[in-house]
Amino acid sequence: MNSSPCIRSFLYTTLLGLPLLLAACGGGGGSTSSTSSATTTGNQLAITVEQNPDVTAIDPTLVTTDVPYATVTVCDASNNCQTISHVTVDTGSYGLRLLQSALSSVNLPLDTTSSGQDLAECAVFGSGYTWGGVAHAVVKLAGETTSSIPIEIIDATGLPSAPSACTSKDPTDAGSVSVLHSNGILGIGPMVADNGAYFSCSSSTCTQLSSEPAASAMVSNPVAFFTSSDTNGIVFQLPAVPASGAATASGTVTFGVGTQTDNSISGYTVLPLDSLGHLTVQVGGTSYAASYLDSGSSLYVAPFNVSYNSSTDYFSPSSAQQLPIVLTGNGTGSSGSYSSSVELASPTSLNLSPNLVAFNDIGIYSPSTTTVDLGLPFFFGKTIAYVFNGMSSSAGTGPLNAIAP
Repeated sequence: MNSSPCIRSFLYTTLLGLPLLLAACGGGGGSTSSTSSATTTGNQLAITVEQNPDVTAIDPTLVTTDVPYATVTVCDASNNCQTISHVTVDTGSYGLRLLQSALSSVNLPLDTTSSGQDLAECAVFGSGYTWGGVAHAVVKLAGETTSSIPIEIIDATGLPSAPSACTSKDPTDAGSVSVLHSNGILGIGPMVADNGAYFSCSSSTCTQLSSEPAASAMVSNPVAFFTSSDTNGIVFQLPAVPASGAATASGTVTFGVGTQTDNSISGYTVLPLDSLGHLTVQVGGTSYAASYLDSGSSLYVAPFNVSYNSSTDYFSPSSAQQLPIVLTGNGTGSSGSYSSSVELASPTSLNLSPNLVAFNDIGIYSPSTTTVDLGLPFFFGKTIAYVFNGMSSSAGTGPLNAIAP
């Protein structure tokens, strides 16, 4: 496997209707939504935290709390294109992964291995996996277009069931809207290629490849393959929300870092990441050197010294608490120090409902001695840039984060 970090993203369980991300190593809705999950133009992609109607259609009681959605378009070799709404924007994984159930008007045959069999991938997330075939497609995000690149078709038609080499890592199959709470995952984190496990599949069996496929066959961060110059990273921005929650929150992902006037990071605090995409988070005098900023996590996942519910692991202080934190870089190059705070409230004190889905103060306890996952609640009210590994920018060579204010 390559040196990139393991894929991190979201899988859900439910407490009071709240989708729970379990972040660690490792349907429906094929048309553009009439709500704010829409593409913008140029190098800016609209992102919206909102209740996903595709999920409501399956179960009206489920609430898609703190999930950032965007709209993507994929095109096949005959230039037939389909626009797909409510794809989760995830800075903790790498590559576009779409549910087969969301694809209806494009022909995306699976890539084949040297033996002529279908190429498949198992991507293991925090508490489950996506199993699917690898196919080439042109990806369009806002006004940007990629060359033809590999994407994962989750639960692709014709593939055998996921092999034990995949399911043994975690038995939870994330290949549905009811589990993902979205139509796919847009992985645009600080690395370019993922490090999932690849397989060669006949109609009945799959064999894991003894080595990675060629880079041109690996599911990869689509931004790095734009035909424009906006390929070195992203700038992720969301507005602040009140601790009591908001009905929606709309922001942008701007493609490129320092490549246009709208993606300058002048004045930002620069935090170089190590080869695994990690930085250090200091909380209460303890440093956690394998930490990360992950929009695909719908809450904080951390060993904070705050009261939590032992049966659900949700932080449940009797009143809201603010914890001062300091972020520093682990990588080479000039590094600053970014001071901030984490606010935590008990879910039972919040009005979790389809009418309020954006919160900045929800988290679960993790016993990790090395990792703090600063999920989407940390992103509200900030602008966070990611420069991809090996790519240059005015702030230095990636991987790195840069944060404002």
